[in-house]
This record gives sequence, C-alpha cells and structure tokens, in this order.
Amino acid sequence: MLDTLPQISAGSSGLGSAEGRKSLTIRVAVASRDGDRIDLHFGHAEAFSVFDVDGQGPRRVDLRRIEDHRTSEDEDPRETIYRMIRDCAVLLVAKVGAAPQEALASRGVEATNMYAGKGVDPALRELYANKLAATDDAPLDTAEFRLLHAMLRVADLERSIDFYCGKLGMTVLERREHKKNMFSQAYLGYGDGSNGMTVELVANWLHEDAYVLGDAFGHIAIGVKNINRLCDRLAAAGVPMPRPPRSQRHGETIVAFVEDPDGYRIELVQAPQASEPGTFEVVHDTQA
Repeated sequence: MLDTLPQISAGSSGLGSAEGRKSLTIRVAVASRDGDRIDLHFGHAEAFSVFDVDGQGPRRVDLRRIEDHRTSEDEDPRETIYRMIRDCAVLLVAKVGAAPQEALASRGVEATNMYAGKGVDPALRELYANKLAATDDAPLDTAEFRLLHAMLRVADLERSIDFYCGKLGMTVLERREHKKNMFSQAYLGYGDGSNGMTVELVANWLHEDAYVLGDAFGHIAIGVKNINRLCDRLAAAGVPMPRPPRSQRHGETIVAFVEDPDGYRIELVQAPQASEPGTFEVVHDTQA
C-alpha cells in the first residue's frame, strides 16, 4: 500500500509561490460503483479508489478494500475507513453524514459530496483546479456574505421559545422535528429574519443534564430601544440580570446583560442613531 505518501505536497517552494503551485499534488479517495462516476454513499462503499492528482491530471495509485484493512471481524467499518484513507487529503462521495464527515476532518481528510454524480476524471480535475485557485493571493470577495445565525443547545425548547419570544419579542421563523436524529430545532428572529442574524435553538431529546456552558462562550448581542423600560420588564418577570443598564462611551451607549433559561448571556445594547444609512456602532465591552 502507498500509505506513506503525503496528502498534499507542493515541493519545497510552498503553495504561495508560482513554482510551488505548479508542483501541487493532492491525494484523493473516491467512492464509485464502477469507477466512472462518484455515485456511492460513504456508508455503502466497500472499497475506495485512490488517486494522486497534479497538473498533469489524475493518476490512480491504489484500490483499497475495507475487508483487506480490518484489524478484526467486529471492527466498525467506519473506523477501518478512517484508518485506510488517512493519507488522503480529500474523499469524494455521493453522500456522507455529519458524524463521519467530522470524524474524517479531525483526521485531516476533507469528505465532500460537492462532486456527487460527476464523472471521476472531470471531478478530480475540477477539484484540483479549485484547490490550486485557493492558493493564490487574490482578496476574498465578501460582497454577499452575511452572518446567518448562532446555535444554542437548550434543555427545554418551549421554555427557551417563551423567553426569546415572550420576553425579548422575537418570533418563531421556522421549526422542525428530527425524529431520526432525535432533536427539535427552532429558528427565532425579528421580522421575517431576512435582514438580520437569527438564533437557532436545538433541544436533544436524550440529553437530560443541564448543559455546561464553559468559559469560551461569551454572549449574544441584541440592539434595542428603550433599554431601561425593557430591563424593568425583564426584571419584573424574574429574568436574571447580572449587569443592569450602564452607560458607556461617554453616555452615548447603554449596555445591559441578562441570562436566558439555560444561563446563556444576552447583551442588550442601546446605541446612538447611526449618522449614515448602512453604518453601525461597534460596542467594545472590556468586561465581557
């Protein structure tokens, strides 16, 4: 087997140089029924073709069968796959679940279904062109980028919806029940959610203990008006308020912190009116 070859190599010049980009080589595993198209689900594959792809095109270097790499009869096939393609940079499949995708990513393998249904040869050439283009120094075009949502795991979905909707005035934009993966999901926001970031709440059905928030997560910030009145209402409703309203930036901005039912901190910010359309104030809380 060719397990000792590198995942991606670009010579001694590095990917940033023209010479380095010319010598870029990518090792790719492919799930295919007949070797012609990328048409196999990750969990249905019994073997993977392995290619080295460079500027000259793809070259198949191996065919790896799960049965040949098992260490025991009862080994989980997924663990076998993780080990047998660990020298590959990319895995092309027709479909892959989130769990194996993350497991492979933790091992340095990018599993993707973005080339599903395509011919193996053109898909590998397209993949190579995309990876090569990613090594240039052109600035990232973010003209149509925007923040979409922040996801919070909650113990009681109804209780959290009542807090965000009943006390902070959000609306439920979308709600789903995932029976197979056993969790409930709701997206909340203001208006129809199209003009601003939303909050995604997820309640796992089998999770019984309170979530440990840790010390990495800080808070979610919401821009508000009439912050003193809002905080008075929240306090009257028994909402924990570790930081009542306090003026900042020479009194122009007022900030308060409250906590949702799971203990997540919500920063409420009443900022001065932006001087020009499309501009906004950035509040730097030095005690966040």
